[in-house]
This record gives sequence, C-alpha cells and structure tokens, in this order.
Amino acid sequence: MNFLETLKLKLSALSNRKLPISDKINFLDQLSNLLHSGIPITNSIKIMLYQTRDKKIKAMLQKMLDMLNKWENLENIFKAFPRVFNFFDVSIIKMWEVTWKVADAIDTIKTKEEKTKELKGKIFWALVYPMVIIALSVGMIWVFMVYVIPKIQKMYKDAKVNLPDLTQNVIKISEFIQNNVLEIILTILVIILCFQVFRTHKKTKIYYDKYLLKIPLFGPLIQKKVLAMFTQNLWTLLHNWVIINQSLEITSHALENDFYEKDLIKVNQEVSKWVELSRLMWIMEIHKWEQHPLYPIELASIVKIWEQTGRMSELLLKLSKKYNKEIDDVVKNIGTAIEPIVIIWVGLIVGTIIMAIMLPFFNMVNVM
Repeated sequence: MNFLETLKLKLSALSNRKLPISDKINFLDQLSNLLHSGIPITNSIKIMLYQTRDKKIKAMLQKMLDMLNKWENLENIFKAFPRVFNFFDVSIIKMWEVTWKVADAIDTIKTKEEKTKELKGKIFWALVYPMVIIALSVGMIWVFMVYVIPKIQKMYKDAKVNLPDLTQNVIKISEFIQNNVLEIILTILVIILCFQVFRTHKKTKIYYDKYLLKIPLFGPLIQKKVLAMFTQNLWTLLHNWVIINQSLEITSHALENDFYEKDLIKVNQEVSKWVELSRLMWIMEIHKWEQHPLYPIELASIVKIWEQTGRMSELLLKLSKKYNKEIDDVVKNIGTAIEPIVIIWVGLIVGTIIMAIMLPFFNMVNVM
C-alpha cells in the first residue's frame, strides 16, 4: 500500500467519526449562510474546507468535495457519513434536492439539531444534581469504610471493648471492602460496560428505551422530550408539504427512542392501509376507548382535528411549545423533589455508620 492510499484510508476513517452536536450545528450554519448567499454547493464546501482547522470536519469536507467532483448527488454524499447525518437528515436532503432548495433543507436540519440540543441540555441538567449528590455520598461512605472504620476498629481492639452487633457488621463490611478493592472496582466497571452495551446495542436498546419511560420522576420527563421532538419534527415536515406517510417514517427515525420508533413504524403501516391516525393513537377494548400509553389524549385530539380540517401543522407547533414548557417546569422542580429523598437515603447510611462507631464508646463510658 503506497502513501496516497494510506492517507486516503486515514481520511476516510476520520470522516466517519461522530461529530459533537455543537460542531454539527456550526457546520450546518456555515453551509446555510454560504448557500443563502448564492454560492454554489461546491464552492461553499471549498470555502469551508479552507477556513476550518478541525481535522474531523476537514476530512469530511474533503470527502464531500471529492464526491461532488464525481457528480454524486447530495443524498448519497450525506449517506456517506452515517455517524454525522442520520435518516432524518438524509430524507430532508433527498426531498429538497429535487426542488433546488438545498439551503432550506440545511436550515431544516439545523433547526432540528438545535431543538434536540436544547432538549438534551434540559434533561442533562435535570439528571446532574441527583447524580452529583449520589456520587459524593458514595465517595463519603467509601472514605468511612476504607480509612475511618479501620482506625476505630484498632482503637476498640486495643481497649478490649465488647462490640455491639451493629458495629461488628459495619466492621465486617469495611474489611470486605478493604480486602476486595480490586474486585469491587472491576465489578463496577463490568456493570457499567454491560449497561452501556444494553443501552446502545441494536437488539437491546428497545428494552432500555421502554423501561426508561417507566422510571419514577424521570420517565415522564423522558416521554415529554420524545413527544416534543415528535411534534416539532412532524410539524416541520407537514409544514413543508411532506405527505403524512413519509413524515411519520422520517420522524420515527429521528426520536432517538427505539420503543417509540417501533410503534410509529407499525402506526405508519396501518396509515398506509387508510386507517385513521387518530384511531391508531388510542387503544380499543371491547366496549370502550382507552388512552394509548405512548400518545397523550391532546395529541390524539389534534390528529383528529387535522383529519377533519387539515390544520394539524399549526396545532402541532403549539403542542410542541407546550411540551417544551412542561419540560422546563419539570426540570425546575425535579431537584426540589429529589433532594429530600437523597438526603434521607444518605442520612440513613451515614447515620448507621456513625451509630456503629459511637455505640462502643458509650459502653466504655458506662463501664467507667
């Protein structure tokens, strides 16, 4: 293999790396500005290639330019970067490329990514507080068990004090931790690795996404995030005159939740058979209608209104804003809701350890 072939392989590997969402938004923003200025797509890519200093983006732009010079269409160019541009992005490019409105397509993708980033940021900050508190609590308990308890144990052993059952149990746990530090760390790493595989593997991610929706406090928050993305993306597509079947198909792949995606694919299959979408968003039992667990009643009602009046896109936008506001409210209140639970949990564990330490001391005082 000569030098040029090796360099080409390295550039190809770099180009297929996943871009952080902020970098992707910046990339789309620059490309949109150039296209809206009337600069052809090839020249726009050349300008961006000259300006950028990021190796990943530079490699991606170079590959894009090479494909453009070979007269590849934009759909295939975007498909060449599956870790950067998802099914939603490629579908939008495919639809708008035939109408010569590529700049509008880039704007649509950019707007979707900005909304996704905003939603993920809200969920992240909702999770940060409890995770930090739990991590600090675990660290404090580890310090007690590894450093404090052994010194207390030695002191009571030298004083020949009879230890209560609680103190003995805490000492046994401390000794187990000290004697199996490596095994405990490895076990934690294996659990984290297994969880990561379960969360990301194609065959198991659907179960992860399903059970995620059932977690108290956080489940409803995750569902609102999915519904906000669903209504926002569906509005974008319908607002740009994409037919309902294609809109549902594209939207299902853009939700980042395999459980919802699987259900929407089934829904879309039934819609293709001329079954009403509003009917599919409800569960029909023997004598009554019941709300679908994945689609709230207001969403099904809006779909029903659209089927009768053709005004779903405007209503979807309002519903999307409503879900975003509800997410803001939940994020603001979630710390207040979790704080007492975490404090009680930490207080019980730390209080038990302190009591185990102090009980023999009180016995010594009583004996004296």
